[in-house]
Amino acid sequence: MRNDLKPLFEPESISIIGCSPDAKKIGGRPFDYLVKYGYQGKIYPVNPNYKTIRDFTCYETILSVPDDIDLAIIALPQKLVLSTFRDCIEKNVKSVVIFSAGFSELGEQGKHEQEQITQLAKENNIRVLGPNCLGLFNAGKCVYTTFSTILEDEEPLHDGRIGFVSQSGAFGSHVFTLARKHHIGFSYFVATGNESDVDVADCIKYLAEDEKTTVIACYIEGVKDGKKLIEAFQLAAKKKKPVVILKVGKSDVGMQAAMSHTGSMVGYDSVYDTIFNQYGVYRAETIDEFIDIAKAFADLPVVKGNRLAIFTVSGGVGIMLSDQVMEHGLTLPETPKEVQVKLKSILPIAGVKNPLDTTAQVSYMPTLLENFMEEVLKSDQYDSAIVFLGFSGLKPDTLNSKLTSLLKIKDQFPHIPLVTVTLCNEESKKLIHESGLVLNEDPTRAVKMLSALNKLRTFLERNEKVESQNVSPIDQETSDIKSHISVDTKKLTEYTSKQFIAKYNVPVTEERLALNAKEAVEYANLIGYPVALKGMSPQILHKTEKGLVLLNIENEQEVEEGFNTLKTIINDTENAWFEGVLIQEMLKEDSIEMYVGAKRDPVFGQMILVGLGGIFIEVFKDVAMRKAPVSIEMAQEMIEELKSSDMLKEFRGKAPYDVPAFSKLISQFSYMINDLEDQMEEADLNPTMVFKDGKGVKVADALMKLL
Repeated sequence: MRNDLKPLFEPESISIIGCSPDAKKIGGRPFDYLVKYGYQGKIYPVNPNYKTIRDFTCYETILSVPDDIDLAIIALPQKLVLSTFRDCIEKNVKSVVIFSAGFSELGEQGKHEQEQITQLAKENNIRVLGPNCLGLFNAGKCVYTTFSTILEDEEPLHDGRIGFVSQSGAFGSHVFTLARKHHIGFSYFVATGNESDVDVADCIKYLAEDEKTTVIACYIEGVKDGKKLIEAFQLAAKKKKPVVILKVGKSDVGMQAAMSHTGSMVGYDSVYDTIFNQYGVYRAETIDEFIDIAKAFADLPVVKGNRLAIFTVSGGVGIMLSDQVMEHGLTLPETPKEVQVKLKSILPIAGVKNPLDTTAQVSYMPTLLENFMEEVLKSDQYDSAIVFLGFSGLKPDTLNSKLTSLLKIKDQFPHIPLVTVTLCNEESKKLIHESGLVLNEDPTRAVKMLSALNKLRTFLERNEKVESQNVSPIDQETSDIKSHISVDTKKLTEYTSKQFIAKYNVPVTEERLALNAKEAVEYANLIGYPVALKGMSPQILHKTEKGLVLLNIENEQEVEEGFNTLKTIINDTENAWFEGVLIQEMLKEDSIEMYVGAKRDPVFGQMILVGLGGIFIEVFKDVAMRKAPVSIEMAQEMIEELKSSDMLKEFRGKAPYDVPAFSKLISQFSYMINDLEDQMEEADLNPTMVFKDGKGVKVADALMKLL
């Protein structure tokens, strides 16, 4: 099967092609690590220049190896890679790691050779990591198929539960080293390189199914297959495996650097943000945050709510943390009155409202911290806790008593995530890690850790609802859009666009297309006065600027004159052809103009946008975005995200607008657009008129552009 990565991640036999007895060389390092750190499988060095390497028989080529091979490492000059890869195919090797650089990251010739590797891998059912990659390791199985120097002096920690995937080997090595300094271990470390076959999404899927891995952390610069990445995120969510991502390339300069580095397709950063939020992925902005959040997900229990208790030896830090808490979506409920009375009886000078300030007395009253925490947390009014101990960690002799108290509290309240904040030296850092407590030396970073847990909680709760609600609100399957339209153009007029969306129960204004003045009068009489007249031409899509919209037409004479005027404007416009004049009802009921649109992202496909309508979509840029399709409930979330959403609600006695009907329209449109994935480039329903509560919605104008 194409998705079987076990021979790559957990090989029982490994061959190193280009193996060297010199542990400082690229072909020597993985061999040295496998032997030195006790890999239990079979090792087959391949190099025609040696008969043996460290008492291991060395073979002339991979074809000379007598046994089956799960994984082959190619550590050879670029010019030898393709022929060696073909030998691996002939040998029926199950997976290959290609260290060698000089492929798609360098130019057309390298790109062509990499494409050959991709094609051969697919045709022969062999999985390939790389080329231009650092390799991978599986600490639990002592599989070290990498040439990174990070393992030269020290083996990775074996108790890690974080699976780490990086598109950059050097960046991955940097993160690994920082994490190890903080006593954080990884179950796997994979550097995907140029991703000729195995990519980040494949690795996420594998780690989501891996029992040793509870958290997945990824560094990415860009992706080629957005649908595949979304499927990986969905699998991780289904398996309750949190995903933390550090995605670079926000700025234009950063995007160009990412393109040149990995050769990935880089989409708009706001789209990546949308995808991450929609599928429950935590996006870190810095390396410190990346490591902090991965550790929080791995080592802290699932939080039950957003209520935080802060215990501090500094009133000033308590105030600073209060500000941070509010900014990150957490709350600081006041300590229950009866608990405040008990705390004051223990220490009259303490601050007891939350933050709880034990003052410096915590250093002179050994059980003070424990007593305060127990009284507060057993009130069942708090879901998480931070303990700020200043620089206690720099004094290991006094730290022990505080750790004893904290461990008692952790055992007493195992369901409450607790982060300890103190400055540390290496000795105390090791002591806190071995105790099982979660440490952060920066109080504001501790708040982010607990905020991330709360975001994960809300996503998991929302995801359970979405799975049960994710039913298409359109009652027919979408077909080829061109079979529904009579014009041969990629840009559809308002009339043609609305004719199509109406087939999928999207409510539109009452209207008819007149080809002559007589029809115009006839249709106006049928619809009822007043009416609007709009000139239709695929070459003139922005009608207002060209004078092609006439409003409040009151009688037959005005209709006839208006028709002739609009037709003349179109006929006098170079290269424009006349489709007709749209005779449309005037919407007189109280309503608010909203925008619904779709844009096809080159990486992730159809994205749905919602905002304030008319010209205001461009002025205020107040937009909510999701990957299509969206449920009615998710559409309502999009509306709530808008800064302008209050305009739709009840205010000073004025009735609210019909948000349920608007939410349904958004969902209907999103399912239609999703089914048109490979046919539609963009679409705008602007304005969409939202009437008072219970009165529904109507699309007053629409434009579509086909691929």
